[in-house]
Amino acid sequence: MTFCTRADAAVPFHSFPLRGTARAAMLRAAVGCATAFAVHAAHAGDAASATAPAVEETDRPVSTVTITGSTEKEDGFAARKASVFKGIDDIRDVPQPVTVLTRQFLDDRLLPDLHDVMRNIPGVTVDYTDSERVNYYSRGYQIDALQIDGMTMTQGGTMFIQPDTAVLDHIEVLRGASGMLRGSGNPSAAVNLVRKRPTKGFQASASAIVGSWDRRRLEADVSSPLNAAGTIRGRVVAVKDKKDFFQDARKEDREVLYAVVDADLTPDTTLTASLQHTDLDATGAWGNLPANLDGNPLNLPRSTYLGTDWNRWNRYNDQAMLELNHRFASGWNLRAGAQYTGLKIKPWGFLQSYFTRPAGATNPYLFNVSTSAYTGDTSNQRVYLLTADGPFEAFGRKHTLVVGAEKVDYDTIGTSGVFNLGPMTNVDIRTWNPYTSYLQPAITTVGTTPYSAPGNKTSQKGVYATTRLSITDPLAVLVGARLSWWEYTVPAAPSGNYKIDRQTTPYAGLTYDINRNVSAYASYTEIFTPQNYKDAGGGILKPVTGKDYEAGLKGEFFGGRLTGSLSLFRIDNEGKATQDLSGGMPCLPWYPTGYCYVDGGKQRSQGWELEVSGEVWPGVELQGGYTNTRTKYLSDSTSSNVGQPLRSIDPKHQLRVFATWRPDGRLSGWTFGGGVQAQGDSYVRAGALTASQGGYAVYNAMAAYRFNPTWSLQANVNNVFDKVYYAKYSPNTIGNYYGDPRNVLVSLRAKF
Repeated sequence: MTFCTRADAAVPFHSFPLRGTARAAMLRAAVGCATAFAVHAAHAGDAASATAPAVEETDRPVSTVTITGSTEKEDGFAARKASVFKGIDDIRDVPQPVTVLTRQFLDDRLLPDLHDVMRNIPGVTVDYTDSERVNYYSRGYQIDALQIDGMTMTQGGTMFIQPDTAVLDHIEVLRGASGMLRGSGNPSAAVNLVRKRPTKGFQASASAIVGSWDRRRLEADVSSPLNAAGTIRGRVVAVKDKKDFFQDARKEDREVLYAVVDADLTPDTTLTASLQHTDLDATGAWGNLPANLDGNPLNLPRSTYLGTDWNRWNRYNDQAMLELNHRFASGWNLRAGAQYTGLKIKPWGFLQSYFTRPAGATNPYLFNVSTSAYTGDTSNQRVYLLTADGPFEAFGRKHTLVVGAEKVDYDTIGTSGVFNLGPMTNVDIRTWNPYTSYLQPAITTVGTTPYSAPGNKTSQKGVYATTRLSITDPLAVLVGARLSWWEYTVPAAPSGNYKIDRQTTPYAGLTYDINRNVSAYASYTEIFTPQNYKDAGGGILKPVTGKDYEAGLKGEFFGGRLTGSLSLFRIDNEGKATQDLSGGMPCLPWYPTGYCYVDGGKQRSQGWELEVSGEVWPGVELQGGYTNTRTKYLSDSTSSNVGQPLRSIDPKHQLRVFATWRPDGRLSGWTFGGGVQAQGDSYVRAGALTASQGGYAVYNAMAAYRFNPTWSLQANVNNVFDKVYYAKYSPNTIGNYYGDPRNVLVSLRAKF
């Protein structure tokens, strides 16, 4: 028998001075004591009420690291809680894989924006339409929306700016179909960016970062109570970031200002208001490097930029949020929120040169070049939500329920402008100089081609309910459904309008605590994607339905300082429009030169994922994951697609690992880190052309020294061995993008 004191249960993991088996034994004893006291306290509460429900989850370890809205006070990579799944915050209770990147991980990796972050998330691949329109994929499907503090926003095409991590507390990723959370979309992943909130006490920090390619970045973050009682609190984050690129003449200038206020209207009611402005002036690259005539890359120097120093892609994003949270004595919580996001191109903020290969070209280096200029591109997004969650009792047990309603409206103002400005022919790209080869043409409609895109509106409404039923102490069942209404309109061209009424999205899952450290889970989830295709009767086809089957194990060890998961998944994306070849052609009056459509397409994505986060050894933190993903077309109107992968450029095998070591003794104050981003081979086909790339690995390292509680110095080296690889490649377009060469970032930080 082990005898414990209450003080034993409160001893944190890092306070053990011993090493090896002695430390492990003391750790086990402390965790056992903490669990015993948790059980004792719970049963003491039960004794006070004869009608109290049975105590749940008392066998789980008591964690010293949790997310209760913030991770910035923690010093590790592990997290037990997340807010991405509405109504359930314990990750082990969510029957889908969840990744949390804590504030400590973001700081140790020194990742300035979302683009950098997504390249470090297991199971996520990054794709490029061009330098500014960056897309993310998971399990073969595009991640087509983000969540900001749990409220959905689209990435907004040409106007979107990758969010800056200086304003973020942590990032949550729920992989698989997430229709219950946001209605329509792809069965890929839900990414929730959780921003910093005001703190109860005063704190401030500042950092200065310099690095390769003339990188200069300043950050400031101040949080403080705004009245003597501390019932009103505010926080301001500001960023100034200027940098060049490894490509000649490319540059970027970013400014961010984020302000948020919390006001306790009553002890149980908090009102939160925030404003955020992000401004970005960038040269951009509307396309990148071409392939050879046989589809393989030309292997031009990495510094090659097929653009000019006067190119511009200037834009700004604004965001305003208002949120009311009320906590009832019964344990129920009510949240009402509204969020506006405005994405805008600055007046004539888009001025880009573009290279095209002449028809019938025999010289792979000769191109025609011209310029396009656009203005007015705008996206206005409004989100309104109301949710309530809390416990209820039935059959002598305690359960939870979440109900909610959400409305999302997007409207765009189409861009207008001209293209074919200042055309040049037979330009040899080997001698192209972005500073002198091309003079900036005047923006004019004379001798050019004007362009105007119609605006459009998308509206989505939904109501949902999910309950978590405690069947026994270790077994819980989740059931829920969402009812959605979706509508798309083009005011200038009503023939393009269509809508979906009362689309039902079910959810079912279960979790089972095998023991105090390990849980098993299984789930079935759905998501839908509207499609504007007509059948022979003129009816709009039903939405594509992503059906996601999940099963796996989740574990937490050392009091929650180490978490892990093993996930198996299969996604069947069913109902994609295919040509109705049996119906004859033409399909009048809807398709005068083609067939009607039927919902006969089917795609499959399946595989498994392994992830570990947290302290694997005293002082050693690890964030890592391996994913094995296989995708294919099961049926498609293009017969040659059947059996082929959905995206052959996405590797089947992918590894993301980064670890840090904080030694004690004479090396106390130092942090050393390193990791790898590795993936298997891939290929891309376009007609008769094929391009391919073998597997590769990119290694990263860091070292930091904390002089005292206030000051620290850190250096990060990315792509340590200067690996040459393509982050994106294409056999028939100017779509070849080199990955970043070796680069260094040095930061000086102060915390007060």
